[in-house]
Amino acid sequence: MTVSPKISLSLLIISFLAIFLQDAEAQRRPKDYEIRKVTVSFLDTPDYQYTGDQRRSEIIGKWMEIETMFEALPEFTEELTFRYYVQINKLLFVGEVTHVNIPKGRSLYSVMYISPRSMARIMDGATVTPSSMERVSVEISKQGQLLAFGPWRNEKAGWWSTMPQKTGFLLNKSETPFAPLYWDRYEAIRSSARN
Repeated sequence: MTVSPKISLSLLIISFLAIFLQDAEAQRRPKDYEIRKVTVSFLDTPDYQYTGDQRRSEIIGKWMEIETMFEALPEFTEELTFRYYVQINKLLFVGEVTHVNIPKGRSLYSVMYISPRSMARIMDGATVTPSSMERVSVEISKQGQLLAFGPWRNEKAGWWSTMPQKTGFLLNKSETPFAPLYWDRYEAIRSSARN
């Protein structure tokens, strides 16, 4: 039995329409996770007052802070991984942090830092300023599946794909002097000593 060209064409058109309508429906449905804003700031090293040994540095360094505001629609998410891509001085720095026990919310936060000494190395001793920043983007994934992408400015996803990546420069909050600060602002970080 042969199928006429008119029927084949009709079936093809119906198939394309079904795919198009499915895609349109998927785009109308809200995403479970969305990056709402990526912000870059420069902060002084926190200065803690304590008694005892007073070996303090005379130089107060500037830390680069990359903060991501995101939204989560599920009532509870066990774990999300945030991958940060930062281009400074024509070099690409990549780091990731995994957050745990994430509640539903519109104004949730993740953060990563670059230390003052790393910034001095990256900038060859020059002072870092917001204009030194070239591009910053963040991806959210869960169990290896990409869920959301957010740029700092207007960067397109994947701009980093052909660049050599440097790791070890981006630090999560628990690896910095900011660790004991702002507990209620940032989502909890997965411990490296997992059971």
